[in-house]
Amino acid sequence: MICVADIHIRPGRNGDSARFLAWLEGAKGRGGQIYILGDLFDYWYSGIGGRLGEVLDALSSPQVFVIPGNRDFLLSRNSAPKAAILGEEEIVLSPTSQRLLLAHGHTLTNADRGFKALHAFGWPVLRLLDRALPGALKDRLARFLVSSSATVRPPRTSIDPSLASKKKVDMVVCGHLHRMILSERLIVLPPFFGTGRWLAWDEKGWRIEGGA
Repeated sequence: MICVADIHIRPGRNGDSARFLAWLEGAKGRGGQIYILGDLFDYWYSGIGGRLGEVLDALSSPQVFVIPGNRDFLLSRNSAPKAAILGEEEIVLSPTSQRLLLAHGHTLTNADRGFKALHAFGWPVLRLLDRALPGALKDRLARFLVSSSATVRPPRTSIDPSLASKKKVDMVVCGHLHRMILSERLIVLPPFFGTGRWLAWDEKGWRIEGGA
């Protein structure tokens, strides 16, 4: 199993897509399942898929599963029918004898009141706007939300290392924080877009691979 997070592909930036596609081709060749733990795209809204067709085609594989993140939470099976977009923000699976919770990470943080309010009250409104607004306005709104995300999410946001016990799993694996945390029962992945790193997990255990 392979997990990767925070790719942040920006529409129109071909270098972003090319780097990810080259990595994904190699990951598929290793066999096993590949889980993309959120923020595959820097932003997403319905109708933008035509600008990202090559990436969506590459996601059309029985090996690949995508959990949307806070930047691409509007990503769904309806807007990206070629990809296996999971509907849950947190999933539990057992690739080995251990139970793992996989998530992007935005639902797991401590404090972070600004984002939690946006998640609870703003996202339903944005989903309605996504269905109602023309593409040009949606693009402007998406870019605004991206530029303001650092304000909404404090840089010191953290995830409780004991969260696995509370969630009744052996290990929590996520991204979102844009920094790596490796502890006994919590793995926060570094962002792929800046580090080129990911998590590999097999019968021998887990390890962080890759590098910018």
